[in-house]
Amino acid sequence: MGPIHISQDALPLHELVSVKAQALLCYLAVAARPYSRQALAGLLWGDLPEADARRNLRGVVLKLRQDLDPHLLISHHSLAFNRDSAYTLDVETFRALLARPAGSRPQPEKLRQAVGLYRGDFLEDFHLRQAPAFEEWVMQQRAELRQLMLEALQTLTAVCLQTAAYEEGIAATHLHLNLEPTDEAAHRQLMRLLALSGQRSAALNQFDRCRDLLQADLGIEPAAETIFLRDQIRTDTLLPFSTAPGLSVFVSPPPPPATPPPFIAGPPITHPARFFGRERELKRLFNLLRHAPMQNAAIIGPRRSGKTSLLHYLKSIGTAVPGQLRPDQTQAWLPQPQLYRWVFIDFQDTRLGDPQALMHRLLTQMELPAPEKCGLDQFLDIVSDELRAPTVILFDEIGVALQRYPQLDDAFWESLRSLATNQVGGQLAFVLSAAETPDKLANQSGHGSPFFNIFGYVANLGPLKEEEARALIASSPRAFPPADVEWMLAESGGWPMLLQILCRERLLSLTEGETGDDWRADALYQIAPFRREQEPDGPPRVAD
Repeated sequence: MGPIHISQDALPLHELVSVKAQALLCYLAVAARPYSRQALAGLLWGDLPEADARRNLRGVVLKLRQDLDPHLLISHHSLAFNRDSAYTLDVETFRALLARPAGSRPQPEKLRQAVGLYRGDFLEDFHLRQAPAFEEWVMQQRAELRQLMLEALQTLTAVCLQTAAYEEGIAATHLHLNLEPTDEAAHRQLMRLLALSGQRSAALNQFDRCRDLLQADLGIEPAAETIFLRDQIRTDTLLPFSTAPGLSVFVSPPPPPATPPPFIAGPPITHPARFFGRERELKRLFNLLRHAPMQNAAIIGPRRSGKTSLLHYLKSIGTAVPGQLRPDQTQAWLPQPQLYRWVFIDFQDTRLGDPQALMHRLLTQMELPAPEKCGLDQFLDIVSDELRAPTVILFDEIGVALQRYPQLDDAFWESLRSLATNQVGGQLAFVLSAAETPDKLANQSGHGSPFFNIFGYVANLGPLKEEEARALIASSPRAFPPADVEWMLAESGGWPMLLQILCRERLLSLTEGETGDDWRADALYQIAPFRREQEPDGPPRVAD
């Protein structure tokens, strides 16, 4: 964990100068099982023909055998790390210190030892060129170990609260927030620790920092629980941990994550399992983003055709955990989705009509330095100098920006075009949503910037295909009668918003034990305003 460090008899092992040799040793030691030579050759030299990759592997193994023979188990077909040899491995020790039987109490000393081992992210600043499989493994290990560290810090902080070890708890929470600055629960822990240690002003200042971070990074306000804690601190009514209700981390498990309703009509769909269809559009869009230079795209369609939901799905599907997906849901759209950064900008948020506020939001979500006051030239310098990861900026409702925010002028849009096309090595792309194509919107609003001419692919959203519409209907927790399914297909025309409303109304009627077809009249009344928006010239039909 942290920068790579390999030593033998307490002395740095300088002989392992080959990055591939270091990578192979780390992989075998951490993975803790034998691997075939073919698999290892593909892991480290996936860009080469198999014969060349196997030859390179033989050279690296020969070097490792010379320096580390007792620590490796080498055969003609496989390689493994010798776990019976004398060695120490920080990752292995870290995991062992944090392992404990379910329901047992935490052991503070083991938590402290584990936290002390975490010198930084797994293999920090260690990169292997043209070895995507190895890089993907590193990212997976990095995420798992970071999460274990966060959980260890959270538990250690709770122990400190229970034992009134406030200074140690404050230090642990600062480490937590260094790793996860927008973790609101950690901010609350720090506020409580500061207040209980007599630092009331610092606790209130911490609330302000939490609020500013949440607004800047996530565009949200603090939760009611955080505001209530601030008010308790402000009025000096905060209870100590031992008497405060509901604070013991050893008694009750955390509540399960909120499950969205089966059918959603109105707000955009942000939960991956609730998104259906658009397979063709998704395939095209992700193909544009798989390799540098990434290409730009526009998503157009009438109101409530699912443009915003599609943007959210692009952003979330690649890194969604299994519990957020349906069993048959495609996820492998990108080769290494965890490497991508996704920036979502909703131009219906009027605060983003100010160029400085917009540039600050862009830099923050790109995880780049974000000065409070940032001019256009400084913004361009920061992005062009600092952007390293493939980044996709999702501009929702771009037409609103063009019509309502004159401060976002042609110079601003031209600068974005220059970034994407000339300054970051093809690592930046834009995906827009709008009612019409970007060039047409720009002409209508009087903008002449060439930014609006770089969108080589346009996804025109219409009704769902029939099989996609049927899949949405079939997701109901209670099966609908076949006659109702056919009626909903016909009345909705396959438009996702109308389908969501019809399914919601039918599920509600079944849940309440209603019989007959009275629910259909209510459902038609509910979809009438939206139906006119999408099909003004006649009744809709399901797409082939």
